[in-house]
This record gives sequence, structure tokens and C-alpha cells, in this order.
Amino acid sequence: MTHDYRHVALAVILCVAPSGAARGQGSHVAHSGEESRPQPVPPAPRLYVIGEHVIERERPAAPILVRPATLAAQIGELAGQTVRVPYSRVVGVFNPRVFVVDTASRLPALPGNRGRVLVFVDPGALRVADTMLVSSTVTVSGVARTLVGMQVTGEVAWPRELRPEVIERLEIRAAVLAASVQTAEGVELTSRQ
Repeated sequence: MTHDYRHVALAVILCVAPSGAARGQGSHVAHSGEESRPQPVPPAPRLYVIGEHVIERERPAAPILVRPATLAAQIGELAGQTVRVPYSRVVGVFNPRVFVVDTASRLPALPGNRGRVLVFVDPGALRVADTMLVSSTVTVSGVARTLVGMQVTGEVAWPRELRPEVIERLEIRAAVLAASVQTAEGVELTSRQ
């Protein structure tokens, strides 16, 4: 009985072996006197771990399309990514390089549920008056940042008026380092300096 199982196992091995293996063409199943050479193995991808340095996330080729409230709610996942933020209604301007947006909609968000985003313009500054910009709907393109990250990097000066209690009262949850601010039809509202 044991003898029959060995024949079945050998038959299975021969059936599964690649073509030419039984004739000794580079396989270990049968030898024709030639020494078999191992097939080259592609190198395994290397993983580099760098101490405790911050490694910037890879950015996708196209910006992530996200509304202000969604960006504010998901800043932990989107921080460091290139984003395009349409339907951004300007609710306040601190200076020509810093303003606040929320999601433009027919019904305003209830207090406590606003997800506002602080926009820092770099390079350049806004080239329109505050009075013209407030209540306008714009599209912001740039890199999503956490509020702490924006303060620490210092890429654009943090306005003195933005103390922690003001940020909490205005319900600002995220920031964007904006390379471009445009109207719905694509008119650029920043000047390059």
C-alpha cells in the first residue's frame, strides 16, 4: 500500500514540474549530468528607516479635491498632502496673507459644527481688498497643514490676533499653505512677490 502512494506522489511531481525539467534543463527534478544553475532572484525592495526624523508623505500627482469642512474634519489624514479646496467662502481676513474660509452652502453650519480652515498665502499676497473678498467663494490650492505644523514651520507669519481662544471661538480646525487662490472662473486673486 505504501508503495502505491510513492508512485502517485512521483507522478504528481512530474506532472507539476515545468516543461523540460525531467530532461535536466535547469530544474532539480531530474539531472542529465549537467549541474543545474539557480535562477536569478530579483532583489528584494530595501526599507530605509531614518532615526527619528520626520519623513514627508508622498504627494499624489494630482491634488486631492476636498471641501473646507471635510478638510477640517480629516486634517489628520490629509496633512502634508496637496489639496484643492473649492466652495470656500471667505469669512474673515486677518491680513493680505492670512484669511479664514468655511464651506459655501445655502444653510450656514450650526455653531459648534463649523469646520473652518485658515489659509496662508505663500508666495505673494492677496491683491484684492478685504471688503471685496469677504463673503466671496474662492478655490484654494496648496498644501494641507495642521495648525500646530503651520505655527512651527513659520513659512508665513502667524497673526498675533490668532490666540488659542480666538481659534476655538472661530472653530478653525486646519490650515492650507496656499500657492493659489482663485475665483470660480479661475481669476487669480494673489500676486507673486
